[in-house]
Amino acid sequence: MKIQIKTEHGYLSLQPDGRLEFRDRAGAWETFDIEGLTQAAPPAPPVRPGPSPLPPATGGRDLVVAVKTMLLREGHDLSGPCGAFAITKHVAWALKKTGAGLLSKPGGNNCEGYATDVIVYPDGQLVDILGDGGGANTPQWAEGEDIDPSRWRPPVEP
Repeated sequence: MKIQIKTEHGYLSLQPDGRLEFRDRAGAWETFDIEGLTQAAPPAPPVRPGPSPLPPATGGRDLVVAVKTMLLREGHDLSGPCGAFAITKHVAWALKKTGAGLLSKPGGNNCEGYATDVIVYPDGQLVDILGDGGGANTPQWAEGEDIDPSRWRPPVEP
């Protein structure tokens, strides 16, 4: 692999007597051949999935019920925004292979910078999984209006 090293002073030039100098333009003395070094392939672009593989409404709601029941059985405090988010975080994690994630919400009613009662898919499809989030935390599976996909965040391991 042939390279040239340019600094703010110019191109690094290795002279026959071993001295280093800088040149305005690259020539033979400013070109280095490094053996065994290869250029890495550029990273693959992220894959944008097609339509979200949402579970059926009843299956999704059943998952929310199961997660809430498990957390209550384990003694978790599910009150307030972070209580609702505990449920949401577990549901998103359970559905991570479907592309489910969390909704970035740095202001307003949030916990750890995320919306507390919805999951979202990379294409912007939003699902409201808790009625009265932070209060009664009523399990539901209500598909909402699509949101800006740039607000999708990967699920966080609970």
